Amino acid sequence: MGAVRVYFATNRNEQPDNKKLVFGPRFNPDGVAALRFGYVDFPEGVETLQGGSVVVYPDVKGETDVAKTGGGRFLDDIRKAMLNGQDTLVFIHGFNVTFNGAIEAGARLARDVRIRAGATDDGRPVNVVVFSWPSDGEAVPFMSYYSDREDARASGPALARTYLKLRDFLEQLRNADRCDRSIHLMAHSMGAYVLRQGLQAALAKDPDGLVRIFDQILLAAPDEDDDTFEQDSKLKPLPRIGRQVTVYFNPSDRALVISDKTKGNPDRLGSDGPRLIDMLPKKVVLVDCRNVAGDADALVQHSYYARSRAMTFDIGAVLAGMDAEAIGNRDYVLPLRAWRIVKELA
Repeated sequence: MGAVRVYFATNRNEQPDNKKLVFGPRFNPDGVAALRFGYVDFPEGVETLQGGSVVVYPDVKGETDVAKTGGGRFLDDIRKAMLNGQDTLVFIHGFNVTFNGAIEAGARLARDVRIRAGATDDGRPVNVVVFSWPSDGEAVPFMSYYSDREDARASGPALARTYLKLRDFLEQLRNADRCDRSIHLMAHSMGAYVLRQGLQAALAKDPDGLVRIFDQILLAAPDEDDDTFEQDSKLKPLPRIGRQVTVYFNPSDRALVISDKTKGNPDRLGSDGPRLIDMLPKKVVLVDCRNVAGDADALVQHSYYARSRAMTFDIGAVLAGMDAEAIGNRDYVLPLRAWRIVKELA
C-alpha cells in the first residue's frame, strides 16, 4: 500500500477543532451548496484517515480572482497532478458514510484501481477526488435512510456547482496548460441519486450547460430507479456528459432489496439493471456482478466495487477505454443483454 493523496470537495460542516472528524454529518452553515475543498495524504501502509493529515484550502470570501480561491487552487493542483500522466476519477459515495469513511474509500480506489489495457499490463494509477455529502453515518433503521435520501436530494446544487466549476475551469485553460489526460466519474449506491439531483440542478441553472467533460462514467450498485434512463427528470441526460456509462448491478444486493421492499422505492437499477433494455441509450453498458459480489461483500453484497480484485480489474479496463468485448473475465449474457463478470481473480 503505497502513499496516496485523495482530493475532496464537500458541502459538509467543517469542524476545525475536531481532529478526528474534520467535517461532520451536517451541511455547511453557509448553505447546502456551499463547498470546501482540500486533500488528505495517506502515508505508505496507512489505511485510516488521520485528522492531522487533512488539508483544507483557505477560502477568502469576496475574492474575485478565481485562481486564489479554494476551488481554484483545488482544480489547479489536480491539473498539475495529472501532468504526471495520471487520469482523475471523481467518486461520489453512498448512504451511511462519514467524511472519514468517504476519504478512506477514495484511498482504497487510488491504491487498487489501475488503468490497464490487458491482464498483463501493470497499469497506471489514478488521482481520486471524493465528492462527500452529509450522510448521517449512523445505521439507524429507516430514519437514517430517509434522512440521507433528503440530504442527497439537497446536495444536488452543491454537486452541480462542482461540475460547473470544473467545466468553466477546463474551458478557460490555455492549450499549453492542458494535460491530455481523462477525467472519469463514479457513483456508488445513493451517490447515483446525488448525481441525478446534481444533473437536474445543473440543467435548471443552465439548460444548455451540460457538456462532455468525463470520459467514463460508472454507476456501482446504484440506488436509483430502474427507469432512470427513460426519464428526463432522472438520469436520461447523463450520457451527455460522458463518452460511456457502465452500470454494475447485482441481483443479490441485499441493501437494494431492502431499499426496494421496505422504503417504498421502485425497483432498483443496481439490482437487475434498467427496466427497458430496448430504450437504453447506446452509450450505456451493463455488467452483472453476481459471481463476485458475495466474495467481496458476503453479508450485504453491496460494496463489492472496491473489495474485489475482479471488480478493480474490470473498472481499470473500463477507465482505459477498452471495448466491452475486449475486457477479460467477462461473458456476454444475451437474454440480459449484459456482460457478466465470470469469477473472482486470485
